[in-house]
Amino acid sequence: MKKSLGRISKTLLVFGGMIIVVIIFVLGMINRTRKAALPEEPEPEPEPIYEIVIGDIKFKLHEVKDRGNILKFSESKYPERQRPDLTTTERFIEVTVAVENIGKDNTKKDYWDIKELVDSEERKFYSLPEAEPWIPAESECGAILKPGFSPTLCTKIYEVAKISSGLKLGVYSREKKKQTFFIDLGI
Repeated sequence: MKKSLGRISKTLLVFGGMIIVVIIFVLGMINRTRKAALPEEPEPEPEPIYEIVIGDIKFKLHEVKDRGNILKFSESKYPERQRPDLTTTERFIEVTVAVENIGKDNTKKDYWDIKELVDSEERKFYSLPEAEPWIPAESECGAILKPGFSPTLCTKIYEVAKISSGLKLGVYSREKKKQTFFIDLGI
């Protein structure tokens, strides 16, 4: 009789242990199912960058204008000249950046510049040399910057696809050779 009681106890212990293992397994499955069912939180969008410092040069977005698809010559720096308007099937974007020397010494001429626009699809758009008549006279891209002076304005006009969004402007300083940094345009 004692033998059979011992066998029953062992059987009950084994059976109880199996039940505990099954319960732990089931609870683990329920937790995994819950985690899989919960939507993952999306990565937060990075904050837009409207100002950037490269070495001793501070670039700050000053103004962005969508000029539409026609640059009227009557609205250029030379309205008295009889020239045709500049047109596109897409759109012209005018960008002005305020650039300042926050260092201790003058920069050299062409030490800095603003470069291409890049959209959210990584398409690149370059400034238009033929849009020079519409660039304000006070634009001094690449000018010598003196420390502590008021910011210098640099304006360029780009021809951009209508479908482009998330535009960023490349800015450059010889301080970081062969490296372009980007400022968000907010369009």
